[in-house]
Amino acid sequence: MAWTTLSASRRSIGAACLTLLIFVASACSYMQWKGQRKALRRGLEHRPGDLVLQKKYAPEDCFGVTGKVSLPTGVELEFLVAAFDHTSSGRELVGTHEVDTATGDFVVLLPPGSYDVMLFADLNRDGYFDTDEVVARTSADSPVLVADSQASDGVHIPGPTLVIDTQRPQRAEVAVRIKVVANPFVVDSVDDAIFSPELGQLGVYQPIRFLARTQRWVFSVGEPDFRKAQVVLVHGINGTPRDFRALIAGLDRSRYHVWLFYYPSGLPLDKLGIILSGVVENIAVYSDVPPAKLSMAVVAHSLGGLVARRSINEICRKGKPPYLRVYASFDTPYGGVESASRAVRRGSELIPSWHDVATGSDFLQRLHSVPLPPDLPFELFFGWGKGNTYGPAPSGDGTISLSSQLDPRAQAAATEMEGFEETHAGVLENPEAVRALSKVLDHWMVHSTTSAATHKDE
Repeated sequence: MAWTTLSASRRSIGAACLTLLIFVASACSYMQWKGQRKALRRGLEHRPGDLVLQKKYAPEDCFGVTGKVSLPTGVELEFLVAAFDHTSSGRELVGTHEVDTATGDFVVLLPPGSYDVMLFADLNRDGYFDTDEVVARTSADSPVLVADSQASDGVHIPGPTLVIDTQRPQRAEVAVRIKVVANPFVVDSVDDAIFSPELGQLGVYQPIRFLARTQRWVFSVGEPDFRKAQVVLVHGINGTPRDFRALIAGLDRSRYHVWLFYYPSGLPLDKLGIILSGVVENIAVYSDVPPAKLSMAVVAHSLGGLVARRSINEICRKGKPPYLRVYASFDTPYGGVESASRAVRRGSELIPSWHDVATGSDFLQRLHSVPLPPDLPFELFFGWGKGNTYGPAPSGDGTISLSSQLDPRAQAAATEMEGFEETHAGVLENPEAVRALSKVLDHWMVHSTTSAATHKDE
């Protein structure tokens, strides 16, 4: 395959990073976030044991409690897992998640503490989970403990297995009425209202409200079809899967099925990467297709490339699984962002992901210390902007500098590189870039037995 590679002279260009538009998406939102942080701190000073306040103040300190529901055969109901603060007299509701009725799995995001976990069923089929519809629960004297010591990977904590009894429903100690969302992980397209830009911005500054709205980390565009190759898309900071509209339209949908990793982009990148690794692995398990016959690609944009690279490090910790065929990224700051680094040095109060993307951050050092598997193709797409829009073309795409996109560590790991005269956001709509990705997927997803080393030398 013939690809346009970066010339040696252009590789040496290391112009100063431009002011990051994605990290100052809204000065108003940032100031509002800082004000809310101050108010939450004051609240925690007066009520240090308030788990709801703690979850709002430090969502990066939350853990995903993963459990399973033993679903009875022949019962077609919707189920909701709810976690209540075990230590408070009011048994305050802290987190909820709808149960995947295909697998019985659930994940609830919770801060450190102890919890009574209850399972609700829409027994009367009125479209709501109500106080008197508890069909399973943990024992009152055996609450679920959420603490760092319980999380082997720093993110997930094993939760309970709940056994349903629909014949003898119980009542929750507090009033509950939560609307049922049918088939919540399947969407028709990225035009779904849940992918609105406003919600993406909410994920930067208020991750808990974002997760309360989305209730999950991944969405399927249409019903999953594992006869096709699977493509997992990972958006950037302040973004949503809607950013991939043109890219998705450019894929041959008769051959590719699309998954959307949708995450609050203000959280720590290390945790987000681990969560994405679980998403990819779960898709492979959910497919019920032998790993050697399943084809999967991870494609990311901007900050999402750092999340995706961290996930690949995790997925391949014991070697590359056979279903993972290619990783591709667009305009990713592999070398970090100098403006974020300056803000860290000033001691500015920053969201966790901004700390991680700062040039020279501990996260970036750890990220690049783990080499990509030699048999995993890595296609590095970059942008050098438009001269009439963002100044001298070599400086970068208007948001991420070329020196960061083409960090030597990323170049050394890349199978192929291709650049575009395009802006940071515009690259995902650029016809040449969309065609380039399609060619990459066609090559690696169809001719999956071809070695990365052979392709790199072509």
